[in-house]
Amino acid sequence: VTNTTTVHPGTQTTIPPTTTTVRPTAAPRPAPIPTGTYTVSKGNVTCLKAVMGLQLMALNTQKQQMEYTAVNPNATQTAGSCRTAQAELNITFSGGFINFIFVKEAPTYYAKKVEARLQLSSEGMLYYGAIREKLFTTKLGNS
Repeated sequence: VTNTTTVHPGTQTTIPPTTTTVRPTAAPRPAPIPTGTYTVSKGNVTCLKAVMGLQLMALNTQKQQMEYTAVNPNATQTAGSCRTAQAELNITFSGGFINFIFVKEAPTYYAKKVEARLQLSSEGMLYYGAIREKLFTTKLGNS
């Protein structure tokens, strides 16, 4: 008596190893940044309308970590100016401000300067920053 075993191609089963994969934990999701509508008018004409969410971040050198502050659009004051080729938007809030200077150079429109200041009273820290370069360039009439 002879025992034979026939192996058919494609029917072999492999038993997976019993190892556990450790996956990294996800970082907590930041709170959503509230969106506000900020306008600058000259008389009855709106020359600038910005619909955006604003969040400032700064390195806390004492704690060596980033600090994030979302701007609540319901607790802001808006001011600014309108000229033929330039508009300024100033947004102030408790603890700081954000200023934008927008320039019109046909056929485009862009932010020429963004400046911000943030005072964290709980930390006693004052942060200031400014960027002076072409940002958010778009065709006139777009956003």
